[in-house]
Amino acid sequence: MLAAACLFPLNPAIALGSFTTFIGRSGDKLMDGMSEYRFIGTNAPFLERAWADPAEMEDEIRAASQSGINVIRLYPLEVRMSSDPPGTFRHVMGPGQFNESAFKSLDKVLELANRYGVRLIIPFVDRYNYVGGTADWAAFRGKSADSFWSDPVVKQDFKDFIRFVVLRTNTYTKVPYKDDKAILAWQLGNELTSTDSWTSEMAAYIKSLDGNHLVGDGGYVRAQGIRTNALNDPNIDFIDPHIYQYHNYPNPIAKLNEWKDTTRGKKPLIIGEFGDFSPDVTEELLNTVRNNGTSGAMIWGSMSHHRAGGWHWPPVGDWSYLRYPGLPSGDWANEAVIFNKLRSYAYSIKGLPVPSWPAPDAPILFPADSVHALSWFGVSGADSYDVERAPSPSGPWTVIGSGVTDDITAPDYLNYPVPIMDDTTAAEGTSYYYRVRSKNPDGLYSPYSNTIGPVTPRSVVVLDNADSGYSETGTWGDSPLPGSYNGGSRYSNTPGSTATWALNIPGPGYYNVYVRYPYYQNSTQTVTYTVYHDGTTDTVTVDQKTVAEGQWHLIDSAYFSAGNGNFVMLTAGPGSVTGNISRADAVMLEPVYFGDLFQSGGSSDWTALGGTWSVADDAGTKVLKQSGAGIAEARAGAVYADVSVTAAMKAYDNAAAGSASGVVARASADFSNLYMLRIHYALNRVQLYKKVNGAWTNLGEAELPASPGTWYLLRLELTGSKITGYVNGVPQISVTDASLTEGYAGLRTYDQTAVFDYFIVAPI
Repeated sequence: MLAAACLFPLNPAIALGSFTTFIGRSGDKLMDGMSEYRFIGTNAPFLERAWADPAEMEDEIRAASQSGINVIRLYPLEVRMSSDPPGTFRHVMGPGQFNESAFKSLDKVLELANRYGVRLIIPFVDRYNYVGGTADWAAFRGKSADSFWSDPVVKQDFKDFIRFVVLRTNTYTKVPYKDDKAILAWQLGNELTSTDSWTSEMAAYIKSLDGNHLVGDGGYVRAQGIRTNALNDPNIDFIDPHIYQYHNYPNPIAKLNEWKDTTRGKKPLIIGEFGDFSPDVTEELLNTVRNNGTSGAMIWGSMSHHRAGGWHWPPVGDWSYLRYPGLPSGDWANEAVIFNKLRSYAYSIKGLPVPSWPAPDAPILFPADSVHALSWFGVSGADSYDVERAPSPSGPWTVIGSGVTDDITAPDYLNYPVPIMDDTTAAEGTSYYYRVRSKNPDGLYSPYSNTIGPVTPRSVVVLDNADSGYSETGTWGDSPLPGSYNGGSRYSNTPGSTATWALNIPGPGYYNVYVRYPYYQNSTQTVTYTVYHDGTTDTVTVDQKTVAEGQWHLIDSAYFSAGNGNFVMLTAGPGSVTGNISRADAVMLEPVYFGDLFQSGGSSDWTALGGTWSVADDAGTKVLKQSGAGIAEARAGAVYADVSVTAAMKAYDNAAAGSASGVVARASADFSNLYMLRIHYALNRVQLYKKVNGAWTNLGEAELPASPGTWYLLRLELTGSKITGYVNGVPQISVTDASLTEGYAGLRTYDQTAVFDYFIVAPI
């Protein structure tokens, strides 16, 4: 029997109906038809990145819409830099070379903006090189950075890019960008030090292609002031200075009024970025914007949930990005207080009362191999979650975690689930099922998530900093921070200090290695863990501002011999009296059937059946890389029956029409029989196949916007004849098929260079 289903699909594209007008201007006012248009908005620097995930995009846009924040300014479109490592994809790969996968991400952002009634400001280029910028455009032609403003070849390259963007037709909505009313305005760039002649030339060129949308110059007002050219040029529609506390204006409120006086009667004024202010000054600023006629203001900046759980929330010193609706780990930066002020003024600037929060949607609970690392994709507008457990899918259900928060930071490149909750009361050897629901700031609950399970706790090895077997060198002190295992942890701000957990392994085999540490904003980003196992050393660098925050953080999978002689050692990173503190807490080892051993720099338990396989470096971690053309296959470990097979995967290219890569399970030794879950990049689909005696059958597939250069977490669960395929923790395909009952796990690519990490086979 075969029954395929796509579970938790992306919301389908809908006809554009949210907006009936383009935003225009009249004098110094923005206009929506015959009405003045004013707003409080945000900057969303990760929203349309080439690696961005559609679920993350929807989370941020929906959260903004629910909060009354109906304008989002994107970060400038990305440009390839000479420093980019292999496998990095940008919107612009070279003159006339535009990455279609990256632009499909922008297509998705626009489709979602229309769906949720949010307008976008889109800058073309950055002054800086965070994502590539003006200097990189010039470098394509071997020119100096300043030639961007004057060299005719470089300027034509940039015009060709503008033309490509403005005239592009959205692959989801089928509407050309120039006709999309969700675009509030184009902006020449971000904090540009452009010349007047360049600005006028490029603004006129945009207007020649697109008479519907406004254009902003994006000049760096802090350095150049409000330029007379920008005020007088008929093709420049608004002025958008930035203001921060670190700009050290003696009186930021006076500066806002000065800018408004300069632009009054001439051009609309938009505060393109503001931030880094105390709650009181933030309120003064918002009140001034509302009262002096400024058209809008956009805070820097906001973040979405992370596709792997938790949040994107990069550190920015002593202030923070905002997460909707503000979470406890951001209390030090007054995150919730400032967010609520934004929400209040987002409505009051329109003359509207602040409504109640809408009931949240159901979260998506990720599949789990461990009760110690439960995880889920969070919900826009939720501030906490309740977690429930049951002995069967039908109950009875018991609340085991109430008011759980998901305010855990995950780096953008993370390629495995973020642990959010540890079920400390689960009994070893007993199978459990789990579900979760979210709650908003007004106390309204969502429907329940999907149910996962059975998850069976296994015997683990745990060693705390207070246990025998733990030792230190250098200088350490006691830390009372919450989130420490058994209530306490150790800290050091002396570089080179070490903490060692000497392990007694009950039996030889593969184990997942977890570490734990409490969250603190001044923790170091460069702690080194050395995992010594079976005579081999793995080295892993961990950013202690991210991921664990009082939960178990998976750092390695390795083969350990039985008994003593194995250990995990932490080496403190750079530190000081005031910050960058390294934290030692606890280590946990949990048995699995197979772990990849890539961190050891070897692949001794792998058998290559074709292709070119090697252990390589990728963004500071060891991965298994396949770089050969045609069919490439590799198997691992032993023969398994009912298991989960998980691997993080990133494609380096998409050169061929049939390029596809994925994971394999229940395979024969020669791969003539197998199940395979793969991403087909050209088709933007995830597909589940079986191969029996060399004959392929498609068991099911689902739409999946997929981009080379982006990590995807693939997972196959096989229990008897039930097979489920997941991408990034979300079930995509579920089938019943009894053709194959056991076999090897492995990897397969076709006409594609790809890398793999965290390949783990675990019992179900």
